[in-house]
Amino acid sequence: MTRDTDELVVSGGGSFAVSTDEIATTAFRLRSIETEALAAAGRLRALQLCLDPLVAAQAPTVPTLVLQAAHELEQASHTAGELDFSLRLAAEAYGMVEDTMVDGIRMASGVVGNVLGHIAPFLFLAGSPLLAAAGSGVLFGLATRPGTSKNPADAAEWMREHPELANNPAVTAAVRLLFSSSDDIIAGLLGVPPGAGAVIGDDGLGLFGIREAAGLVLVAAGVAGAGSAGRGPLIETPVRTTRVSTSPVTAPSSISDLASRMPATSSAGSQIKIEKYADADGNPSYIVYLGGTVDMNAMPSGEAFDMTSNVTSMGAGDGASYRAAVEAMRDSGIQPGDPIFEVGYSQGGLLAVQLEQSGDYNVQGVVTLGSPVGQLETDAPTLTIAHTEDLVPALGGLDTASGDDRVLVRRTLYDDAPIPVGDAFPSHDLGAYRETAELVDGSRDQRVEKFIDDAAPFLSGTAPGTATEYRAERVER
Repeated sequence: MTRDTDELVVSGGGSFAVSTDEIATTAFRLRSIETEALAAAGRLRALQLCLDPLVAAQAPTVPTLVLQAAHELEQASHTAGELDFSLRLAAEAYGMVEDTMVDGIRMASGVVGNVLGHIAPFLFLAGSPLLAAAGSGVLFGLATRPGTSKNPADAAEWMREHPELANNPAVTAAVRLLFSSSDDIIAGLLGVPPGAGAVIGDDGLGLFGIREAAGLVLVAAGVAGAGSAGRGPLIETPVRTTRVSTSPVTAPSSISDLASRMPATSSAGSQIKIEKYADADGNPSYIVYLGGTVDMNAMPSGEAFDMTSNVTSMGAGDGASYRAAVEAMRDSGIQPGDPIFEVGYSQGGLLAVQLEQSGDYNVQGVVTLGSPVGQLETDAPTLTIAHTEDLVPALGGLDTASGDDRVLVRRTLYDDAPIPVGDAFPSHDLGAYRETAELVDGSRDQRVEKFIDDAAPFLSGTAPGTATEYRAERVER
């Protein structure tokens, strides 16, 4: 993979600036040149004052050359400072243009969503017979086509062999817009005009939005499951959280260390890991790792980190995975005032933000990897890492969460590199996010550096601790 595909784009942190990793590195070098050149000029001027008069008399050009060199170093320092300022100004200008474009696109998509909401019932009534006939014809044609497999698993295999559609930045951008317009679509369905929809939607009173849309899905699922003893799709169940292992551990030292300790997505493994450390006075602190979705089926079975928990958490509800995280934190001995650092991958990042938003814990920092949290505000310093081609973060809509301590790092994986086959969603792979976390550690962007500095108490790299892993399962009612 070429270096170009590894480039990071950093935004947020209370600034309009959108900076690539190349810009940040260049600006860092320019600041170093500015400081070092000015210091060298100062040393030369001091040297000129200390020259032995006898030496100066024998070589009268030396003092002049020393002063000239000091002057040129000062000029170089000044030029480096101007270039650094120009780079940062360009990043600010780019960020402001991008922000304006996003606002314009969101406004336009909101109007379109509202209109679609208004006319959706008519489109459904008028078009459903035609769609049903056309769909039946297509399905019949495919089913009777010679040599066509009837096995539904072949569709998944085709996706694994042709991941270019599901990992296309254009598709991801469209999904972001669609989910960001959910409030306008709901408002349109309720007959609310576009102007009023903006007042009561995400940008206004927040009465409608992604969370409300997820809530409507759960309500519909509840109605569907009402006649089936609560065994319908997306129906929540009790959860049981079990401690499966305890082992000694040394504190992480970097963002990539945090990512490397994330529980693997597995149907038999743990989904939650909690590391406990203590300072010289015995005061505890914790790092909580929350894994990703294991079961994508809408019908709940034994897995707690499933699609039902996803939708429930998107609706700000207490899904099985959220309740499992709370139980694990309680079992590990976490008290309300204990310092906590949270790391979440995919669904786990959504849970980490949800736990921070609850106000029940003393969360000192949050790192999310490939999570749909773009519109979820946090008070704690938050580093959000997302791949441009990854559909999962796009499900959170446009990245509108703001704040001086909210930093978004984006990376495009396949600009100049082929998309690997064999995985339908390689851009969401935990291994790919671990690689991106390594690049984050090397970033020279000041916002990223500030986040890492703020996280330093949890990243000593030397403190001994204990890691406890938990397995959460749904329980039949």
